[in-house]
Amino acid sequence: MNRKKLILILTGLFMAVNCFLVYLDEEEKVDRLSYIDEWSVIGTKDMYETIETAGVLETAETKNVYFDEEKGSFLEFQVEDGAQINVGDPLFSYEPNNYYETKAQLESEVSKLNDQIAAIEEAIANISAFQAPPSDLEAQFEGENAKFDLKHEPVQAEYMKEAYVAEKEKELAQKQAELDSIQAQLSDLESTGDTIVVESPYQGQIANLSQSLKNPVVSIRDLQLQATGRFTENERTQVEPEMPVKVAIQENDDVLKGTLDSINDMPETVNVHTTSMYPFEVTFGKDADMEGLLPGYHANLEITTNASQNAVVVRENQLAGKNIWKMTSEGLLQRQKVKTGIHMDNFYEAKQGAKAGEWAAQDDWDQFRDGAAFITALNVEDIQWKRIGKYDNVSWKRYFVTGLLAR
Repeated sequence: MNRKKLILILTGLFMAVNCFLVYLDEEEKVDRLSYIDEWSVIGTKDMYETIETAGVLETAETKNVYFDEEKGSFLEFQVEDGAQINVGDPLFSYEPNNYYETKAQLESEVSKLNDQIAAIEEAIANISAFQAPPSDLEAQFEGENAKFDLKHEPVQAEYMKEAYVAEKEKELAQKQAELDSIQAQLSDLESTGDTIVVESPYQGQIANLSQSLKNPVVSIRDLQLQATGRFTENERTQVEPEMPVKVAIQENDDVLKGTLDSINDMPETVNVHTTSMYPFEVTFGKDADMEGLLPGYHANLEITTNASQNAVVVRENQLAGKNIWKMTSEGLLQRQKVKTGIHMDNFYEAKQGAKAGEWAAQDDWDQFRDGAAFITALNVEDIQWKRIGKYDNVSWKRYFVTGLLAR
């Protein structure tokens, strides 16, 4: 038997004996090492869940102004069909039948509007002071003409809160305009005694003047645009009013921020052979730049159904089922269960079980053991070769002896 063959036999025998000893080591007296090819740090990231759908721009709505013939005799329109008007512009005039009855009726409307304005202002103040609960708690807010659960992530609850305030501020402005119109009529009555000019409580474009005086006598088309579309049955289960929406106009590069304002609970048609579609509307904020946009422009809509800002995230290749293998401060492996949330791209939100700055092993989890020591491949590219042998005035013998003692 030549020397080379003997070395091979002895090497194989040595490896077999060691494997057998490890197999018999029930008391774990033999150290088991886990080999980890790569570590990566756990970081933070803004996480979102979204759905995408198509939409189109439309005029928001048409507002109507009515005339009660029991109040008096219609005199004349003071505006032309198709004209653009502002709040407070005169629409038409009439002569009241009874001064005192008309005055009492107008004063009653003023009182009613003042009560409504006070209630809306109180609702805005209450929701503005409301603090969203932690994500694991539930809370409910009830306000003027509104009731909704805040059983969401804090950032989602904040979106709902801002949308509610914006909607109430819009409603408040409309009620104030109506109050100004009624007060102007009351002022006309008190100053002339026989003629009242009805002012517009809305801004927009005159869509129709009823020459026959059939109500509504004036229809005003809102100049404000909104986006409309339809949700599928599956999409309808994922959305709710007040969710934020990005509206990307196809005709140009404009991207507008809006809010889901209303979603129909009834589909357009009900048929066992066709998919049900649920119409919805998206309203835009006061700061939205609508210049140059026209009704009929098509858009791509992205609705944020869930969000978590600055969330702790783990990569897909750091997750072994519902666990991660992380490095402890003692330099050992630890299996840690992780509660995950939003999944976006190659990341999962880690609600519990992981912290930003911790290190987690990637892939090859089968050979990891909880509490075991580990070895990691040396990356020669990280070695500062020029510093080898340089120890800053400390004897190399000290490092040599320290290394021996450590073994």
